[in-house]
Amino acid sequence: MKKGSIVLVLFLIGNIAFSQDLQFAVKGKYTRGVSKEKLHMANMLSDIRSGYPSSWVNDYTSTEITVTSKGKVIKAYGLNETLSAEQQSLLQTADMGSDIIVDIGYIYLNPVTQFPDIRKIHFVETVVPDVEAQFPGGHDQLTIYVAQNAIDKIPDNLTKEIPRAIISFTVSETGEVMNAKISNSSKHPEIDNLLLQAIMRMPMWKPAENAMGVRISQEFEFIVGKEGC
Repeated sequence: MKKGSIVLVLFLIGNIAFSQDLQFAVKGKYTRGVSKEKLHMANMLSDIRSGYPSSWVNDYTSTEITVTSKGKVIKAYGLNETLSAEQQSLLQTADMGSDIIVDIGYIYLNPVTQFPDIRKIHFVETVVPDVEAQFPGGHDQLTIYVAQNAIDKIPDNLTKEIPRAIISFTVSETGEVMNAKISNSSKHPEIDNLLLQAIMRMPMWKPAENAMGVRISQEFEFIVGKEGC
C-alpha cells in the first residue's frame, strides 16, 4: 500500500494524530476529568473546575451538585462557591468513571436595563483515576501502534468517506484490554472490524491507580474521523 515510513505520514497536535487525511485519537472516556483525591480535598467550586469564574460571580441563588454514588444518583445543595458539608461529603462518595454535574444559579446585573437577571452556569467533570492507565512506551508509542495496525491499513479511497467511528474499551486492573466494542460505526463493516481487532490485539497496559496505589480499571475510546463527519 501507499504508506511508506510511519515517520513520514504521522504527526501529532496535542493528543490528536493525523495519518494522511485521517484524524484519530485514543483517550480516556471523558471530556474533562477530576481525580478522587482532588474531590476529597475540595472546599470550593473552583477546586472541582479549574478556571471557574469566581471573580465575577458574586450573588448566588443556589448551587446544585449531582453525583452517582454506589450506582444511585444523588443531589446536594449549597448557597455559594463554598461547598456545603453535604456537598463535600457527597463528592467523596462519587463512583469512579461517573459524572459530577454542577448547576449554579446567580444574579447578573444587566448593564443596559440595570435590572438583575437570573443566570445559570452548568458544567460536568468525570471522576478519573489519580494515575491513568498507560500504553507500554507511553502516548507516542500508542499512536504509532494504532497507525501501523489500523489507520495505515485503511484503503486510500475510503479515508475521506469514514464518518466518526468510535471503539470503546476498558483497561482492567491487570492491564488487560477488555470489553472492546463498536460505539459508533464507520459505516464500513470491514473498517469497523479492522479498528476493533487493532484494539483487541493490544499488548498489556500499565493499569490505572487510585491515590493509595491500588490498581483500578479505566475506560477508553479509540476515535477515528473528525467530529461531525
